[in-house]
Amino acid sequence: MANKNKPSFTLHSHANVMIKGSVEKMQRPLNEIRGKSLKDAMTYLMFCPYGSSRSLAKLLKSAASNSLTFHPESDLANLWISEIWAVKDMELRRMKAGPKGKGRPIRKRYSKIFVELGVKHGA
Repeated sequence: MANKNKPSFTLHSHANVMIKGSVEKMQRPLNEIRGKSLKDAMTYLMFCPYGSSRSLAKLLKSAASNSLTFHPESDLANLWISEIWAVKDMELRRMKAGPKGKGRPIRKRYSKIFVELGVKHGA
């Protein structure tokens, strides 16, 4: 059953990208920009203190460019972030020198971010 309070969107574009950083580190800015207009999300990411905010801003800019390419009649002022989520991607395993000639493991995590932009219909 559809939620009456949740607005519906018409999908205009989507994009995905692999970003260095764990999924847990991506969730804070993603939760803040989910459901906001593109302008508000870009403003938030510009002043956001998190390291992944620059990469997320580039991803939103790419999705907006896709929207203008495939839907020339669309306007950037009408675009909203309908869905955005992160999933775990690859993990590089490295070793760092430790005491007594032993190695200490280092895991370099990557996340895949998916974003869908749409035009809002209704409340």
